Amino acid sequence: MLPFVEILNQVAGLLNGIVTFLFDTETGLFFGTGGGVTIAVILAAYGPINDLLLAVIRRWHGSINDQFANIDNLVNVIVAHQPTWVIPADLLAEIKALRDELRTSIAFCRTSAASAVDRNHRNVLLKSAVGLCLIQIKMWAYGQYAAGNLTAEDIHVLGFLLPGENGGLHERAEPTDVKAEVKVRVLNEDTIRVVIDQSGGENAALVMHGWPVGIKMALIVVYESDGNTEVLRKMTTHLHNDIQMPRESRGKQFVIKASFLKHVDDAPLFGNQPTFSMPLNTADLLSIVDRQHYEEFEARLRAAEQHRQEVEKI
Repeated sequence: MLPFVEILNQVAGLLNGIVTFLFDTETGLFFGTGGGVTIAVILAAYGPINDLLLAVIRRWHGSINDQFANIDNLVNVIVAHQPTWVIPADLLAEIKALRDELRTSIAFCRTSAASAVDRNHRNVLLKSAVGLCLIQIKMWAYGQYAAGNLTAEDIHVLGFLLPGENGGLHERAEPTDVKAEVKVRVLNEDTIRVVIDQSGGENAALVMHGWPVGIKMALIVVYESDGNTEVLRKMTTHLHNDIQMPRESRGKQFVIKASFLKHVDDAPLFGNQPTFSMPLNTADLLSIVDRQHYEEFEARLRAAEQHRQEVEKI
């Protein structure tokens, strides 16, 4: 039902006023009335959509070139069906003008003469044109479909889905198999800084790779030194995290793990499991900081040596 709810919201925005929806149980039509306009939308189940048409439909969420290709396709299809398809003249004129201006702007922005102002103007034009297509023109197409003037294939050729259809990309994605490498640094008696990166061997966790493709969430878990008693669990959308440890953690040793997740209920796949100690007093803190500086210096030396060896191979 989510696609249909989205349609209703779009209709309400289009009419810019109070909209009343009525369901006709005999015809299977939802009628939306408001602002002097009536729109009918059919709710039904549809068969699979041609892969080529699906590729077109998905381009609305693609690059600038993808979105422009859909705008251009939509205009060309409507023009090719004139005067059979009855569309408000001002609506067609507006999208044609936007399409033509956008084509010129996109071409100019590919040149070295284009400025940030030119690119911003291009983006505004694109947003306006896409909005016009996905709201006003889509609502017009749905109304024509409900009236029997357009077929389901016509709707798809224009680059739209019918209510109840989806683009075939809504299945749950498989959990990621990319392991996370975690590095921890003690900042003071109560706070640690945790850095997460894709596993890359000995010198990982320097955030040279960043997030894996399609991943924007990670789980951090801190255990007591026995590796079984959980002290802290944190979901994060950041690669750098300053974490407040429980006050009773002072003077104790801990184990930390991290895992990238696609979904909050994925089974975590942990990488390395470094240990760290929280300082009990200022002397402990100074000792830990001094050791961390030494370890970081050693890591830089190893990285420099590895880079030198790679350069020699080249």
